[in-house]
Amino acid sequence: MNRQITRILLSGIALASACLAQAQTQAPEAAALRWETLAPMPIGVQEIYPAVHGGRLVVAGGLSSELPASQGHLSDALQIYDPNTGRWSLGPSLPEGRHHAQLISLGSSLYLIGGFTRCAGGDWCASRDVLRLEDGHRTWQRMGDLPLALTESTAFVQQGQIHLISGRSPRGRANAQWGDHQDVNWHWAYLPEQDEWRVLPEGPARKSSAAALSLDGQVWLVGGREYKGSNLRSVHRLDAATGHWLPEAPLLFAQAAHGVGQVGKGSNSLLCSVGGEYAENGGGVLAQVQCRAQNESRWQVLTEMPEPRHGLGVLSLDGQLYAIGGARQPGLNQTSPRLDRLSLVAARQP
Repeated sequence: MNRQITRILLSGIALASACLAQAQTQAPEAAALRWETLAPMPIGVQEIYPAVHGGRLVVAGGLSSELPASQGHLSDALQIYDPNTGRWSLGPSLPEGRHHAQLISLGSSLYLIGGFTRCAGGDWCASRDVLRLEDGHRTWQRMGDLPLALTESTAFVQQGQIHLISGRSPRGRANAQWGDHQDVNWHWAYLPEQDEWRVLPEGPARKSSAAALSLDGQVWLVGGREYKGSNLRSVHRLDAATGHWLPEAPLLFAQAAHGVGQVGKGSNSLLCSVGGEYAENGGGVLAQVQCRAQNESRWQVLTEMPEPRHGLGVLSLDGQLYAIGGARQPGLNQTSPRLDRLSLVAARQP
C-alpha cells in the first residue's frame, strides 16, 4: 500500500520492545533456523497472496514500484517457481492486472478471488471476480461472483471448500479509492462443484491484511490491522467442531501485511509470522520473525529476515518456509523480487 494508506501505528512501542527483549532471552532453547536466498522473481511484486500448486510456488498479479504508473503499477503475470530446478517460469497471464487477490490451489485448479483492479475512477476498485485456471489450460475462466466485492482478505482450504475471512469491502456505492472501503469480519465458503458461496459465522474482528494458515487440521488467523487503527497482536484458532474462532496467545508485537507459514515437520514444527510494516517514527518494515511451537502457547523471536519486507507472500512446502517478493520500504516503495527460504536445521528439545 502507499504511504497515505499505511499510517498505522504499532500498538505500544514500549511494550513491543519489552516483549522483544524477553523473547530474545528465550530464544537459545529453541531450534536453529537458517535462511537461504534463491533465484529472484522475473517481476518483483508486492501485495500478493500466493499458493503452492503441484509442488511449485505460484504468484498471481501484484503491485510493483518498478512497473509503469500508466498501468497502475499493476502486474497481470502468473509467476511460477519450481524448487526442484530452482527456476522461475511464466504461466497464463491474468485477464487484467490486480493486487491483494487471494490465490488458492484446490485439486487440479487455481482460483484467484477478489482483489483490487483498475476502473474509471481509480486503481482501488474492489472486485467480486472468481477466476479459475485448470491444469493444462492457457486461459482463465470466470466463475460465479463473490456475494460482495472483497479484498485484503485471508484464505484457507478445508474439506474441499475455499474459505475467505475478513478483509475490506466498499462501504457504499463508491468503489475506486482505498478510502472507499471498510474492514469486515465476513466468513464465506466456496463450494467449487456448485460454483456457489455460503455464509458462515462471522470472524473474531473486523480487520484486513491478516494472515491465515491451515496446519495439521487446524486453521490459524494471525494479526492484521484495523482501519485507521493499529496493527494487531491477536491470534485465533478455528474450532472445526463449532465453527467458532477461539483466542490463542497473542503475538509478542503486532503484525500486518505479513505472512505465516510452517517451518519443520511433525511435532517439532514451528508456526512463524514473517514480515509486515508499521508507521511509528516515519514507518518501516519488520525484520523480526516470531514463532511458536504447536505444543506451546508462547511466541518467541527466533530469527530476522535477511531483507525485511512487507506485502510479501509466505508459503510452506516440505517443511520449509518461503518469503516471496514484498517491498523493502512502507507503501509502494522499493518492491523486491527476492525469494528467501527458511529451514529448521536443529530439532527442538521436547
